[in-house]
Amino acid sequence: MNAEASGRVEASEFLPAAIPISSSHTASMDEIGSPELSPKLRADLLDLDAWGPILATYGRTMRVAVALTDDRGRVLGKCHNAQPVWMLVHGAAPVRRAGCPFCITTGPPCAAVDEALQTDTVVIVRDEAGLTHVAVPLLLGKRHLGAIIAGQVFDRYPETMSLRRIAKEFGVSAQELWNVARKQRPVGIAMLQASGDLLCALGHAFLQQRYGAILEAKLAAANGRFRLLIEGARDCALFTMDLTGRVTSWNGGAQRLLGYAEAEIVGQNFSCMYTAEDIQNRVPEKQLRKALQAGRAENEGWRVRSNREQFWGNVNITAMLEGAGPVGGCAIVMQDATERREIAVVLEESRQERTRLQEKLLSHVSHELRTPLTAIYLFTTNVLDGLLGDLNPEQREHLTFALDNVKQLKSMVSDLLEITRVETHKLTVEPQHVNPVKLIAEVLGTCLTNAAVKKVNLRSDVAPSLPFIWADPARVRQILTNLIDNGIKFTPADGTVTVASRPLVGNDDCLTLSISDTGCGIGPENRDIIFDRLAQIESATEASRSGLGLGLFISKELVSRHGGRIWVESQLGHGSTFFFTLPVFSLAKLCAPVFTAPNLEAGSVTLIAVDILPVAGAVQADIVSEIRKVLERCIHPAQDMLLPSMSDAEPVETFFLVACTDARGFNVIARRIGRELQTFDNSSKLKPIISSTTLLIAPSESSDMQVREITVRIEQLVQAHLLDKEPLK
Repeated sequence: MNAEASGRVEASEFLPAAIPISSSHTASMDEIGSPELSPKLRADLLDLDAWGPILATYGRTMRVAVALTDDRGRVLGKCHNAQPVWMLVHGAAPVRRAGCPFCITTGPPCAAVDEALQTDTVVIVRDEAGLTHVAVPLLLGKRHLGAIIAGQVFDRYPETMSLRRIAKEFGVSAQELWNVARKQRPVGIAMLQASGDLLCALGHAFLQQRYGAILEAKLAAANGRFRLLIEGARDCALFTMDLTGRVTSWNGGAQRLLGYAEAEIVGQNFSCMYTAEDIQNRVPEKQLRKALQAGRAENEGWRVRSNREQFWGNVNITAMLEGAGPVGGCAIVMQDATERREIAVVLEESRQERTRLQEKLLSHVSHELRTPLTAIYLFTTNVLDGLLGDLNPEQREHLTFALDNVKQLKSMVSDLLEITRVETHKLTVEPQHVNPVKLIAEVLGTCLTNAAVKKVNLRSDVAPSLPFIWADPARVRQILTNLIDNGIKFTPADGTVTVASRPLVGNDDCLTLSISDTGCGIGPENRDIIFDRLAQIESATEASRSGLGLGLFISKELVSRHGGRIWVESQLGHGSTFFFTLPVFSLAKLCAPVFTAPNLEAGSVTLIAVDILPVAGAVQADIVSEIRKVLERCIHPAQDMLLPSMSDAEPVETFFLVACTDARGFNVIARRIGRELQTFDNSSKLKPIISSTTLLIAPSESSDMQVREITVRIEQLVQAHLLDKEPLK
């Protein structure tokens, strides 16, 4: 397509096809970024009332026609300072053709606006009549708003042939068109280029100014609404302060809550709102420092009004950032929470009273039930054992059924007592050094009878070399018994309940035990609630309706108090597997409080063994606990440690102490132990044998490695002593 047909002036005709926008313009435009332009914002930026005066002034000054267009090249409003030739032609043909509104052409119109917006440059074109105009893009960041077109002027003297063609096409007198064209002064290409640059700078500057004015208006409106919101907040105090805590602004809510007028509080330190005790303890200063460091600080406490009346206030301090710069101060929101606190206190007192009553009721009912149940159990077993004569088969069947129900009632009473202990935070665990293999075997032995009655196979899949655990053996028995009895209860005849163990993947500090059954299984909708209090799921078996639904809840509480967790994996019709974890016994962790760098500087650790041999009979459990208390009084808590019981051997009870001392220190501890035990046992029935082994500590770069080596050696000595039951050499 040739230049004349397209309305575009090529370089061969001594007119540049496009003049690029200067770099200074584009740099400042990019500073704005690329804001999101809503239809409303576009309309405000291209407001004709705002652009009209500046476009009219430009047109008169430069003696060119000028108009504002949208991003599709459509003229917005009127054309300012329209030129004679263009007016004559368009007056004769009032119906405008599609395309550029400044072109006079019979062929395809130019696309100067589209090209200017696509290339972000000023585009200069000449139409078939010889009239020239420029298209200047209007950009906000990288967003295209529209364009300014200016021109309708000749850049050289008009050509007769071109004007004749235009006159014929548009129905205008050729002579009249020529006369008008001759009088229209040409504008040189250099002047057009300069006017394009000027128009670009002018449009860009006014657009930025317009955008800034719109933002300022919106900000002012937002600030006004925010101020109204702040002043309208009647139930809370909203104010600001500087970095030193001096109040810098004050709202009406603050005046109503605290009693200070704005004139008397601004400039004062906000600590005047705190009690004398808080000021003495530097509470305001600490809260301000926390807010400046963390960005936010919140607390509750007694606050003081201007008349020295106190109220319970909730205070939220938030640091105020000034853009990307430093903190410029803090904003405070303070609310009167006195009523809420009073309600919370009343509710807590009510809860505690309800708990006390519940504890008292459950404890009373449980104890009152245990006495007759124990008597019924005793007399029923005596009759079944034949102590009162022989029974016929029918009598034995009825008594056996009665005994089973008595056992169930005893179990329910025990669960009620445990729930009482949970509610009153009296459910405690006393961890010891426990052999899980032996413990599991004992529990399985007690559950065999119940499994045999249900014709359920009870099997163990426990490795004989499991690590010792740090747990309360009585509580672990309770957990295992609950889970095994549950498995037996929900497993049909000829089914299997299996107790197994496995290491916890990625954690050598825990041991995982599992109890699997081949029963009815648990649906996914019940797995999340199975450990809740009083949870009982619907089942086709009669067993689902027995018990109170407290066993799993108590088991979960006991596992949690050991620091472990419990969960279930199950599928309907394919049985269930309950897992729980227990901490593995670690002598290194147990001794960590005394194996500190200062205690190990002496270079030696002594293992002391105290073997107690009673003269007549075995040492009773209550006496053992008393002996432990005596030994604990003989050591220094920060330097020495009494190890937990490491064996159930009879009749000798052995106590082990680890002391961060050498042989001389051992002699002092040994004399102290002998003296205290003699005082404890006035009748001299106990014959303690005290022996020791002192370990020399080799220097090591790693303190952890040093502690591990010491504890490994101590464990070896303990096991050797338990096997030999001979004094340590």
